[in-house]
Amino acid sequence: MRSFPVLLVFVFVFAHAFTVSAADNYVPIELPHDVRIDLPRNWKVISRNQRITLDSSVQARTESIGVFNASSDLNFGANLYDEAGKTAALVNIRYYPDLETTQEDARSATDADVQYLDSVLRSSIAKNGQTFGYSILKWLGTSQRTLNGNVAFITEYERSPLNNNGNSRVRLVRFFNGRASFTITVSYRAGQEYLLRPICDRIISSIKA
Repeated sequence: MRSFPVLLVFVFVFAHAFTVSAADNYVPIELPHDVRIDLPRNWKVISRNQRITLDSSVQARTESIGVFNASSDLNFGANLYDEAGKTAALVNIRYYPDLETTQEDARSATDADVQYLDSVLRSSIAKNGQTFGYSILKWLGTSQRTLNGNVAFITEYERSPLNNNGNSRVRLVRFFNGRASFTITVSYRAGQEYLLRPICDRIISSIKA
């Protein structure tokens, strides 16, 4: 039988190897206003009407540091496509340069404040659905969460299909930071939740602002 210390070393080496491998599957993305997020290497950025795989783009542009620099792109977005070329998951960011709400305000938000934000967002998203042809199927609400030291408000809902692509589970991750405030949308095909939700969870947990 192996001794206990030998088993500990084996477990540590295996866990470390898995962690390194998992980290290697993601690319750090530099966004405007010092926002940073990690995305899987096989996702594709839409740039100049072309789909550019993050992995190949990083190798071509910044191989020495392995970072995708999108710090000048206020409309950054990236998609995961399935074998048929349809979007299985996506990430995009929207900034709010006219907003004055700060991180200090976010930290002091009460339950009533979160409920009010939730009701405003639900109404706005429902109206957008009428315009763009989708409906809210499930509303899971808005919660306050600390991500890498900053407070975010995460709103989750499920909507009906667009372009016959299946229902989508959507999360809006909103950071209040004055004129650098932003929302990152993380969405995936609801029918592939078992595969896609852990990836989207990893993306959300990587957001730094």
